[in-house]
Amino acid sequence: MHPITSVALDNELDLILAHKRTMKLAELSGLSLSAQTTFATAVSEIARMAIDLGHGTALTLAADRSSGQIWYLVACISGFAGQPTGLSTQAEAVKYARRLVSKLQVTETGKGTDISLYYKLPASLPVSTSTLKIWMSAFHDDPPLSPYDEIKRKNIQLQEMADRLRVSENQYRTLTDSLPMMIFSFNPKGELLYANRWLIDFTGKTLPELNENRWEGIFHREDYPVFWNQWVNHSFSGKPFRMEIRIGNAETGKYIWHLASLTPLVDATNVIWHWTGFLVDIHAQKIVEQTLRDNEELQAARQQLEQYQLQLEQTIRDLHRSNDDLMHFAYVASHDLQEPLRKVQTFGDVLMTQYAPALDEYGVDVVRRMQAAARRMQNLIQDLLTYSRLTPKQHDFKRIDLNKLVHSVLDDLEMMPRFSETTFEVGTLPVVFGHPVQLGQLFQNLIANALKFAGKDKPPVIHIKSRPADPERDQLAADHTPGQWFAIDFSDNGIGFDEQYLERIFQLFQRLHGANQYAGTGMGLAICKKVVELHGGTITARSQPGQGATFTACFPASFQLTA
Repeated sequence: MHPITSVALDNELDLILAHKRTMKLAELSGLSLSAQTTFATAVSEIARMAIDLGHGTALTLAADRSSGQIWYLVACISGFAGQPTGLSTQAEAVKYARRLVSKLQVTETGKGTDISLYYKLPASLPVSTSTLKIWMSAFHDDPPLSPYDEIKRKNIQLQEMADRLRVSENQYRTLTDSLPMMIFSFNPKGELLYANRWLIDFTGKTLPELNENRWEGIFHREDYPVFWNQWVNHSFSGKPFRMEIRIGNAETGKYIWHLASLTPLVDATNVIWHWTGFLVDIHAQKIVEQTLRDNEELQAARQQLEQYQLQLEQTIRDLHRSNDDLMHFAYVASHDLQEPLRKVQTFGDVLMTQYAPALDEYGVDVVRRMQAAARRMQNLIQDLLTYSRLTPKQHDFKRIDLNKLVHSVLDDLEMMPRFSETTFEVGTLPVVFGHPVQLGQLFQNLIANALKFAGKDKPPVIHIKSRPADPERDQLAADHTPGQWFAIDFSDNGIGFDEQYLERIFQLFQRLHGANQYAGTGMGLAICKKVVELHGGTITARSQPGQGATFTACFPASFQLTA
């Protein structure tokens, strides 16, 4: 839409002005007199309704082109507050105006309601960019349509000038307030005319308070007479000057060094009528200069600090190398230990299958104990291998649907004792970006734990669900912002544990029960903890003996792709 002119609809005189301007635009477009009158009448009907409703509306006359290259004259009356009762599309004025124009449109906007009237121009009346400019010029340059129109124009011009002046003043104040310095001006008598926010806030004084004692008590007592002597001397010479001065900070009570720069403004007769100045904080610079003068050990201390930094970096590199070597050693040692264990198990199997009749009851029991110990050792070695392989592998991270992952893990665990009698309640889990094998180990270990430590007196029930993380409930650090983390809960109705052992259960080789009660190596939860940490998260648990347990893994929201 191409706006041509506008009219504020405040009173009956504006209604007359709106009618005349509508007639003029219709005449400029080449419409016949009857068409001009028809369009202007429709506009007047809606304009009168707008004035009667008294909502401070305005009329904008414009030209618009449809997708079919058809041009319309448009009259948009905007600013109706909300959807007042009188603005119903069934109102008499609206119904009458709709019959007179090609199209009437009521539009809800963020500022209220607009009514737009469209009058179709014949194809024989071409409209171009130059045509639109001519129409706009006709309203801008031509004499007023009436004395009221002239007054209206002048009022608008005055308002625009006042607005520009206000904007200019606000821009200057905003600029001076945003600069990290104190800006001020004063007259030849030394009376402040302007001070920006930095100066007012720093000194804790208003403009009248600063003028009351000519800044006495603001400047350091040694600098105060020096400043005013300098200003008096340069008032005669008419030259700018600079000096370093200490100014009291109202908040801290300390005097801070500033660089004062003052420039006189003169009139055509070379008489000073105004001074402008600014104060820049140079306290840090002065402190550094004084420190460099007074402390010859500063350079040596800096060099020593650099040396410590180099040593720290070397220590970090050595630590990384040591960790890599340790992980490699754990992998190799665990791998090499499996071969003797396999032989022990093989020989035990041979004894039980081929020589069992030759063994007495005690011998058979010894062989079985040997095989059980070998199996436990092999499980421990497998867990050590798993733990040693848990390293940051961002390049192996993939898109993982945890809903599919949990069902895959349940398929793998279906041969575990009590699996068939367990009720699994799995909520909708997110799609994440992570390491598929490691996350599989996390889910498998936590679900297997819930099955292993199920209560004997009731069927096991295991809940798995995702939710927004609660920093207090999930024991997140203070810098973990709410809403930027989500949690996955693994809850069961098993035997539970005493929370005094909470930190212990996530450590390597830690068990709360004997191997004769519950099988295991004490590595499972340590593996879970490391997997979660490798994905940038944390893990904790809540439990009471006999009341089941809930293990909660919390991850940053960036880990989650979609819900």
